[in-house]
Amino acid sequence: MKRIFLSLAAALTFIATPVHAGCCAQPDVVAAVWGAAQWTATQINLYISKLAGVVEGTGKMIIQNQAESTKAINQQAAERAKNMELYRLGQQYQLPPDPCTAGAIATHGEAMHRAQGAISSSFQPGGSRSRLQNLRAADAYINSPIDAGPEARAAALVGAHSRHFCDVEEVKKYGGTRVCQAAGELPGADIKAETLLAGAKARPGDPDSYTFTQKQIEAAQTLIANASDPLPVRGLNKAEANTRAGVEYYSLALAGQAKMSFSQQAMRDALARRVPVPEGKALVAAITRGNPSAAAYYARLPHLKTEGISQLDLQDAEVARRYRNPQWLVDMSAASPAAVAREQAFMMALLLDFQQKQQLSNERQEILLGQIAAALTRMDMGPKLEAAYRQVRANPQ
Repeated sequence: MKRIFLSLAAALTFIATPVHAGCCAQPDVVAAVWGAAQWTATQINLYISKLAGVVEGTGKMIIQNQAESTKAINQQAAERAKNMELYRLGQQYQLPPDPCTAGAIATHGEAMHRAQGAISSSFQPGGSRSRLQNLRAADAYINSPIDAGPEARAAALVGAHSRHFCDVEEVKKYGGTRVCQAAGELPGADIKAETLLAGAKARPGDPDSYTFTQKQIEAAQTLIANASDPLPVRGLNKAEANTRAGVEYYSLALAGQAKMSFSQQAMRDALARRVPVPEGKALVAAITRGNPSAAAYYARLPHLKTEGISQLDLQDAEVARRYRNPQWLVDMSAASPAAVAREQAFMMALLLDFQQKQQLSNERQEILLGQIAAALTRMDMGPKLEAAYRQVRANPQ
């Protein structure tokens, strides 16, 4: 463009160059015409130069604007592609939006909660689950009659230990005796706290478990019996039960059983929370439906396909699949607002369930503390009251 204007200026300059007029032209007229033409050419050159600069600048501006527009269009296209990918991922990770699936989660969750209470009560002596299936030698010990004498109870206790729970050190010292016949399949399980809290282990270093196998359940039952009432009180015959001393003795025995029940109940509840519940499989199926990261996490639990899942293991998994699962963070970052809102609602419901269970746990702890306070009070005040009562009997007036 600039070259065109320069060519035009050159042509005008050529026109303005002085020419020799004819003989009839006057010199002054020629000079005046030439001067005017020179001035005109100068002005035109100046104008053309300015016009060329403006046109060139405008061209550059147009080209720059076109480049910026193209860049903006490309950025918008990239953003659209990114948003479409995020939307696709968001559609892939969706908590079940339909009421039927959400209702199934709540229904199966309630069923698991109720089952846990029934399991706990069934672990009482003589209950349906208290009959041992794998640890046969422990059956006579755990399910011995309530009024079995200390000698019979001790024999049953040691018999269960010698067949199932002897460790290597005991075998070295007592192997082949009545207290330890041979190395047990679950060494020390009847005397270790981890048997109840993390599952009986065949070898040191085995992983903890929140869903117990049948052998682990039975080992925990043996531990509870050992920890709560290894040597129960003696029973009475009918003749003894009809005496005044027999009545007083039996009243003390009942009081002792009532107090012991608080300790046993807490341990039975802890064991029941670790027992697989058949309803748990249906609940996990409802939770993982349409939820890839949850399905991937639950696939790591091999016992889910066999024993099922316990209430405690389910609670731990529901926390772990979020807090300890990087894929959940990836899925939530790509999830739609509706999916995020549903996930928040489920998490709030889970938190409420935890809080309610914590309240029940606090209640049990307060009851146990009350029992301890009552026992200490009787230990302190009982002898004093008995002494004061003897004074009253000795001085009736």
